[in-house]
Amino acid sequence: GLDFAAQLLKSHDVGTCSNTKDVAKDILHSVSKLFRTLLLFEDEVHGSFLFRGLSIRNPKVGPSMTNEGRVSKAGISQLPDAVDVKNMFEEDPRSASAIAFLYAMGSTGSNSSTSQPTSELVLQISECFYDLLNEPLVDPAFQAVQTCSMMYSMDVVWASMEQAEESTKHTLFNQVVSDVEGWASNSGEYAYVALAALALAVDDDPQLWSFITKIQNTILGGSDNYLFASEDAMVLCVGMVAAKLSRTADARVSDLID
Repeated sequence: GLDFAAQLLKSHDVGTCSNTKDVAKDILHSVSKLFRTLLLFEDEVHGSFLFRGLSIRNPKVGPSMTNEGRVSKAGISQLPDAVDVKNMFEEDPRSASAIAFLYAMGSTGSNSSTSQPTSELVLQISECFYDLLNEPLVDPAFQAVQTCSMMYSMDVVWASMEQAEESTKHTLFNQVVSDVEGWASNSGEYAYVALAALALAVDDDPQLWSFITKIQNTILGGSDNYLFASEDAMVLCVGMVAAKLSRTADARVSDLID
């Protein structure tokens, strides 16, 4: 539609200059409404994307404005379930389908990924990381979506570990940390993002702090040895580990993280 409108503006059928301005104004309004609808859809389905727990809506905006573009329950019910997304990824393994699969892992229901063995989850995530690495995204917005999907997958891994017996949880966590560290040779800085996200996801069990320290040393070592491909990823990883270590230092920090 936008391509057609652009061709229309360049054609001689537009008419006078005032008509051209009207058409351009209408296109801009349509695009703005499209972006607003997409943002409201994202907020409706799984909460604020970059700031979980917060809303993108302005509290000063009236009900008529906040309800505009809201997605109905009937519309949400037509979205693919986790099994559909997994099949899509297996049939067409690439960056976009890998991101979708990482997000779908946390879905609820009988086929929830959290009900799978943790080792199986980690293996599936490593396969997704491989496809993300083979098809890197250059647009900053898509890179943010990709990074957040990797972080979210580590939340799912921790949720899976929480269901394990208490006597085996720490051994399982140590194994997951070792497995993810092993990704560094193939997945590069993605492995560090996963480690930092895992550190941030776990609870404050004192018996896990030795592993958190191990993750901290791994990430700082990667930074000191220039193993990060981008400074943004390095700052993100260091920031997540710092946030984890600061949780018990100041209640305000914990509130900001949540």
